[in-house]
Amino acid sequence: MANNYKNDPKKKRYYWLQLKEDFFNQKEIKLLRRIAGGDTYTIIYLKMLLISLKDEGKLYFEAIGDNFAEEVALSLDEAPEDVAITISYLEKKGLLEIIEDDEYFLNRVPELLGSEAYSTQRSRRHRAKKKLQENVQSLQCNNDETQPRQGATKRRDREDIELEKEIDTKIEKSKPAIKELTERFNTLWKIYPNKKGKENAFKSYQKAIKDNVTDETIKQGIEKYNQEIQFKRTDKQYIAHGSTWFGNRRWNDEYETGYVHQKTDYSIPKEYEHVIEELDKRESKYDLEDLPF
Repeated sequence: MANNYKNDPKKKRYYWLQLKEDFFNQKEIKLLRRIAGGDTYTIIYLKMLLISLKDEGKLYFEAIGDNFAEEVALSLDEAPEDVAITISYLEKKGLLEIIEDDEYFLNRVPELLGSEAYSTQRSRRHRAKKKLQENVQSLQCNNDETQPRQGATKRRDREDIELEKEIDTKIEKSKPAIKELTERFNTLWKIYPNKKGKENAFKSYQKAIKDNVTDETIKQGIEKYNQEIQFKRTDKQYIAHGSTWFGNRRWNDEYETGYVHQKTDYSIPKEYEHVIEELDKRESKYDLEDLPF
């Protein structure tokens, strides 16, 4: 992805990690830091979060190293042993999921991800610069000149605030009530096989509803996924967390359920066609037990 934007700054996209204020107060992080060498493992976890941002939390094993841990260690410039311990801990605590043999997912990234396009960042800088210039010009004016401008600015600000309130009200009215959405989501959550990451799954569900995805579509996807799990006898550790399944909108996936419709052939064998023809000619009733087939 980065290579495509290398020579075209207008197509660049910037990513950053939005850590919550209670990040280091999370039980998983507290426990990680109490382990011998825990601060090193915590830094490795943060580095892994950063390098996965452009792929929304996914890391891929490209077989450059002997294993996934060694390959990540090369990317982070950290000791393979430390990376291996960190990965093992993250997987055990449900912070790292194995999607495929060569695909791993840091499931906290979607809620910590921040990004914007180059054009957006440039526009934001331009607006900030313009506002600063206006403020400087305003300070240079005398009191008589600034009073009417300040009054006009205040009126515009009030109008903008009222307009924003009106828009927010219309948006809120157009949304399903949060209580209704919660009840609908819980109905789907009951039939999902791996109930981990409910909060993030609900956020992904809300986004899907905004994009006009129906509950029936999601329900059918879950049912097909359940059928594939039974058909393949998937081990519990490889069943996707609810947050992952909803976050990646995997109701759009194709699943192997093992159910194949077999067409039954009810045609009469050619060697007995003459018998039927003979019956039609005679227009007689025969005992079916006398027929040779």
